[in-house]
Amino acid sequence: MKYLEEKELVWLNSLLSSYDIGDRVINGRIEAFSCKKTNSDKKLAKSLESHYQQEISETHYSPCAFDNSDNVEHNASEKLKDTKFDLSKSYTRILPSAQSIGALRDVATRKLLIDLITTMNATFPDYDFSGVRIEQFYKERSSQIALNRLNYHLAEMMDSIASKEALEGINESLFAEKMWNAISTIIQPEECEVYSYIPDMESDPFSDGNLWSINYFFHNKRLKKILYVTCMCKSITCEDMDDEDEMMDDVTEDTTEEDIDDTAEDYFGMSNDWEDGA
Repeated sequence: MKYLEEKELVWLNSLLSSYDIGDRVINGRIEAFSCKKTNSDKKLAKSLESHYQQEISETHYSPCAFDNSDNVEHNASEKLKDTKFDLSKSYTRILPSAQSIGALRDVATRKLLIDLITTMNATFPDYDFSGVRIEQFYKERSSQIALNRLNYHLAEMMDSIASKEALEGINESLFAEKMWNAISTIIQPEECEVYSYIPDMESDPFSDGNLWSINYFFHNKRLKKILYVTCMCKSITCEDMDDEDEMMDDVTEDTTEEDIDDTAEDYFGMSNDWEDGA
């Protein structure tokens, strides 16, 4: 997917990239992409299509493995009945507003799945989402439902920003206004089909220590664009631990045996020559 530089998003992303709210920190971004595939996207799409075809072939088109649209919808509904909703852990729940994106045997569904995966890969280049399963994506029944949920999760952040703006003599929150105006201008959500992503608890950046995460893809077929909205909330403690882990990784990568010897000499007041009886 070709990344689109949207000036309306620059200021928003500068705030969303890391915003502290008491003992928590929100990390998010809003990025726009053209549905035109890059060369690397085409290569990945070919690989994924081959994998999906093999998966379909191995099941011999078994209706038990690949349901038709009605059965997929039914299975999604049954799953919803067994789901306990917890607003503090949004990445673990599937809301009643969501439905399956379709059956893997359908060409259009596979194309959509590949587009969503390549969008995530483009947004998070340090991760590979090619192994994400089709059942981790859901179609929202309306764009307004997705916008309302986004507003719910960011409400505390918006209130915090509004309070700071009020101290500066600004009566209305520029952040909220700019965010909704930007989304409306760039993607025209009323024309979009909206998809959500439910992370795997063990294998991606949205699950490691997060209190909640939200992932929405606003797909405007007429404009041939996708707006990807992703936000994660972590505790400050967890964030600090991540920073310490990164520092330790850097130390480990850059440390040589000579550095270790020098450290031992400084710490113990002796050189490693004692091993030779010196």
